[in-house]
Amino acid sequence: MITHHPAEELLAAYAAGSLDEATSLAMATHLTLCPACRAVHDDFEALGGVLVCENAADTLKPDALAATLGMIRAAGSGVADSGVADSGVATVMRPQPSTVATAGSSLLPLPLQYYVGGDLAAAKWRPLGPGIHHMPLIADGAASARLLRIAPGRSVFEHSHEGNEITIVLRGSYSAGGENFRRGDLEMADGTVSHRPVAGSEDICVCLAVTDAPLRFGNFLGRVMQPFIGI
Repeated sequence: MITHHPAEELLAAYAAGSLDEATSLAMATHLTLCPACRAVHDDFEALGGVLVCENAADTLKPDALAATLGMIRAAGSGVADSGVADSGVATVMRPQPSTVATAGSSLLPLPLQYYVGGDLAAAKWRPLGPGIHHMPLIADGAASARLLRIAPGRSVFEHSHEGNEITIVLRGSYSAGGENFRRGDLEMADGTVSHRPVAGSEDICVCLAVTDAPLRFGNFLGRVMQPFIGI
């Protein structure tokens, strides 16, 4: 069961189309795996439609967002899922969630498969450290997205953050900050967080990692490698 979710503000920003491509990919990936967050996202999309239709020519009141969302939830209404089941992606710049988490026995959610070129077997891994590999997916200005594959029991370099980092587990698990993250879980970390995620011992850990600013490595090797790996 998924127990770690994005903040509603992030879901609202995704529904409004105001996120960069890398962060949108993270949201589409999590929403494909998490029905609970998809329902919240649907509320925000419905809210956007209501505001556009009813207030296009008017200045919105300060409480319009909260009031309209409250009415939508109170009525138990929603909108049909707008994901694209065939490819999981509506446009390259704004990946969309899919109502079909994976195709057949596939591991990767459909939005991710567009960027990888298929399921996990199609990933083109590059070495990142002992027992750690990565596959860069998006490098758009400061925002970047990549797959990480961590061997059982291995940890990534200890690091803090100059901006925000979103990590979504796709296979296996990892622990960080006294919490455990499994498939579908999403961890948000910012400049107040310093951590050293450790993969679970039961399986390799595969994650989608998105950053909007460089990481701050406490390890000398990490600092040396950083210019070459673009994290």
